[in-house]
Amino acid sequence: MLLFMLYIGIGGRSGSRMGKRADTVLAATIIREIQRGNPEKALTSIDRFLEKKPGEPALLNLKGVSLDMLGKHTESLSCYEQALLADPSPAIYWNNKGLALQNLGRYNDAELAYREALSRDSESLEASYNLANTLQSLGRFDEALVLYDLALDIRPDHLLALLNKGNALASLKRFEDAIACYLEVLDIRPDYPDAAYNIAHTYEEMGKVKDARDWYSKTLIIDPDYHHATEQLKSL
Repeated sequence: MLLFMLYIGIGGRSGSRMGKRADTVLAATIIREIQRGNPEKALTSIDRFLEKKPGEPALLNLKGVSLDMLGKHTESLSCYEQALLADPSPAIYWNNKGLALQNLGRYNDAELAYREALSRDSESLEASYNLANTLQSLGRFDEALVLYDLALDIRPDHLLALLNKGNALASLKRFEDAIACYLEVLDIRPDYPDAAYNIAHTYEEMGKVKDARDWYSKTLIIDPDYHHATEQLKSL
């Protein structure tokens, strides 16, 4: 899972108080539809808003987020680039540009965008986490670990950062450290099947078949429909 950021700061000094109030309501509606997972509805409102405020960077950012949610990453990238042309200062625009690039498999370009975000906000949870995932995709696991730790310094209970940190450690054959990360996930959320599955898979990589069987079984207790665990258990 990747993290995008929402931001809207729309409005100026001109216009009636009634008009500003209507803009505020419409902006809140856009945010609400995105948060509810309704990007199509959000896009309808955004396009209406853009007719009144063409080139508004905050709106272009939200349009990019909505398009990303629909899997239209090339179009979303164009929105973020337009937003950055209008206002290159917000870290969130750079983070979201990185997300679109990452979704397009352009990992080197995504890395540059995330680093630009972090140069503007060194404590950006989203940029730290997304950059870590990008570095892991590039096979740069040691560097990824540094960024996962940065994300976890900001939010120690970030389950996906812990899970993916474990994956990076496993890729480095640091199996015991990886298992410790997965167990930490389960301490926070005992019903997280991916963490249990990853423990099982790590034990399998270590050649500890009995432990692997036990953890695949625990995965299926958490989620009986976890098909990969069923398949792996049958193969052992």
